[in-house]
Parts: sequence; structure tokens; C-alpha cells
Amino acid sequence: MSVDKDKLLRDLIKRYRQTHKKSEALFKKASQLQIKGGSHNLRLFTPFPFYDVHSSGSTVTDIDGNTYIDFWQGHFGNILGHNPRIVVEALTDWFQKGQGLATGFPGNLQMELAELILKQIGTDKIRFTTSGTLSTMYATMLARAFTKRELVMKVGGGWHGAQPFALKGITAFRNGLNQMESAGLFPEHDSSIIITTFNDSEDLKEKFKKFGERIACLIIEPFIGAGGFIFAKREYLEKVRELTHQYEAVLIFDEVVSGFRFHAGGVQSIYGIKPDLSVFGKAIGGGMPLSAVAGKNELMELCNPDIESDRNVKFEGGTYSAHPATMLAGVTFIKYLIKHEKEIYPKIGRLGAKVRKEIEEIFSTYGFQVKCTGGDNTVTENSSVVGVHFTKEKVAQINYPEEAWNPGICDFQLREKIFKLSMLNEGFHVFHGYGAISTAHTEEEIQASLDAVERIAKKWTKYRL
Repeated sequence: MSVDKDKLLRDLIKRYRQTHKKSEALFKKASQLQIKGGSHNLRLFTPFPFYDVHSSGSTVTDIDGNTYIDFWQGHFGNILGHNPRIVVEALTDWFQKGQGLATGFPGNLQMELAELILKQIGTDKIRFTTSGTLSTMYATMLARAFTKRELVMKVGGGWHGAQPFALKGITAFRNGLNQMESAGLFPEHDSSIIITTFNDSEDLKEKFKKFGERIACLIIEPFIGAGGFIFAKREYLEKVRELTHQYEAVLIFDEVVSGFRFHAGGVQSIYGIKPDLSVFGKAIGGGMPLSAVAGKNELMELCNPDIESDRNVKFEGGTYSAHPATMLAGVTFIKYLIKHEKEIYPKIGRLGAKVRKEIEEIFSTYGFQVKCTGGDNTVTENSSVVGVHFTKEKVAQINYPEEAWNPGICDFQLREKIFKLSMLNEGFHVFHGYGAISTAHTEEEIQASLDAVERIAKKWTKYRL
């Protein structure tokens, strides 16, 4: 069904403005001080973001007094909801004892967190830093140094942060996902990044056959996030491991999104496929800024300054690397996930499956073509992630980012502007169509979100062209 999107969006914006006057005033001021009014593009939606003053569990309350059920949940990292009591109490107690701020010294908590994560993912060494972008950059540098090769392979639609070895083939769709997407880089970066198609074993084989002797690494999200919330097919990921072994390229799993999201560990252990290096972020910090590179000794030791080698990597750390409060939050959070794994993941996975199924059914009833991603029972039944794609024709499944980002297949304006604003006006904050479910979300809140989807679909029919 086609709708008058311009009129629908105008009406939604008018209603949103009426209930967000203080946020609009703040946004106008922020736009005079910051680029586009903020420090992260994804948080700055049409016509302007709301400004939160309180968040707890499943909800966020803004400066105008509006309260939302939130499925963004800290960029999908808040598996226990906003400000979980166990983390807040641990940090509060620490700060009251005069601890918690940066000191510039190592502490025992980073060893404890290292032990927890290494045990859960089954690898040798780990080093912490402060963002997924830094971790993927360092992992790529380690791979290039180790192999003494220059080419980095990634999949189209893969997002590994705004770092030089990954800013190609992300979202800019022009005859596929194969474009450099940032100025300010050396010209040779374009030719140094090889794009292959996610879930396409034949394309992978062709690229390795053509470039294999020059490929330093393949960096890949086994569950692709920004590219469409799509799980790698098991046979595809097995081929990834086989070919990286064959061509002696380093395999890097970017688990910033997937790590500790589907169980208390990496999705790699669900597949039974072990990479050479792994990158983690989001959930491992328990709501604090934390990421990590973990992997085999022979690779990780390249950042050891005591080893004299022409392959040393300057992965030295930053001022806030292994920040004490972050380490405490991470230890507290990960321990809880491990202890309660059998309760947490089946529950939120069941709710995720319910939402994916019912959103498709609701929109179909009202004449809209929708495909939900985020689940694949051949990999795991515990997926709490939901992506919503408004397709221009009926599709059985979305397997590739090239499908998710193709404007000829999926309607982005309908999802990222119109549906998002429609849900906000109903009291729900969603991202990429829905987002991620936490343990804080109740059955009643999930059902309320689905009831809102039905009201929205029904309203949209009034704008039918």
C-alpha cells in the first residue's frame, strides 16, 4: 500500500511539536553550539530529539514530562534496562568510599573482568579501551602487522566504527555497497578495503581467489547490526573460517553488537566458530564506555612494548582505558549475566520472536508489506533484537545488507522518519523499526507496543494514495 508520506510526516511532526516544546527550545540552542545539535548522528532524528531527564528500567522520561517505553536501550547495550540497580548500587557504594574516578594506575578489577570475558569466549588475551571504533581499528592494525599484508576485507553493510580501515561500503547504496563514505582519508584507503557480500559464499571465494595473498584480515559481524539485523548463515560463516585459514588471513569477529546479547558470551560460541581476534563493546561495560580486543597470544603480543619487533603495534591505551568505574560496572554486569543466563536470554528471546511475528501480521492485515529481521532459529532462539523493514514488494526473507539498504526494496523514510515518529507519538521509542528488548520490559509493555503498532497501521490507511 502506498501512502501520502509527505502529508503523514507533516501531521506527525505537528503533533510531536505540541508535546515537546521544551525539547525543541533546547535543540535550537544546542544547534548553535554543536554540529546538528549533538555529538552522535543517530540520536538526532526528525524533527528534533527529545531530551531525557530520567531513565529507569524500560522507560525514559523527557524534559517535557513525556515518558516512553524505550527499545533503543543505550545503543542496544542495556540488556537489564536503564540504570540497573545492581550496577547503580555498586558504583554508588564505590564513589561514597572515595573510589571510582580515574587515577592512572592499574587496578585488580580489570584483571577480574579480563578473566570473566576470556573464560566466556575461550581465547588467550584481552586489552581494554573505550569505544568499539578504537577496538576495531586496533584489531585491524594487529592483523596487518601480523601478516605484513595491506588489504582489509569487510562485508558491504558492515559497520565497524568511524576508523580508516572500515569507512567503505556501509550505507551509501549506489549499485551496491562499495563506496568510500568519508572524506579526509588517504586516497589509497579505497583500494586497501575490499568489499564482499554478507552471506554470499561464492562472492567470498571469488574475492579470496583474486586478492587472497594480499588480504591481511576479514573483519565481520557474525550478527550484522546496522546492515539490517541479520545473522550470518552457518554454512557461510564456516566458509569464512575455512578461507581465512587457507589464505592465512586473520579472522576478526566484531561482536560489539552481538557480544553478550544472545547469551553470556560471544555469538561465536553459538556457531562453534573461533576467530583469531574478537572485538567487544556495548554490553560488557554495563552502561559505561568500554570495549575490548581479545584473541590469540601471537596476535595480541604484538602490542607488547617489551617485545622488539618490526611488527609492534602502538596499541598503548588512552587516559580512560580500563577506567576504574567502568571496570566495576563491567564486572558487576557480566557476573550477573553469567549467573542468570538461563533466565535472561530465553525470556527476552521469546519476546523478540513474538514481536517479529506479530508486527509482520499486523501490517499485513492493513495492506502493508513488512519483513522483520533479527531472528534465526537455526542459530539461536534467544534473539531479543527486532528490525522492521517496509518492503516495496513482498519478500520471504532479508539475507543481505544489500537488500536492507536498497531503496528499490526497502522504504527508509517510512521506517526511520514516519514509523519512528508514529511510535514516539504513541509513547514508544524505537530504533531501526523497533530495537532490542531488555529484561526490564514486561509482557504488558511488549503487548502495549504491539497495540500501538496496530493503531498506527490503521491510521496510515487514512493516508492511502
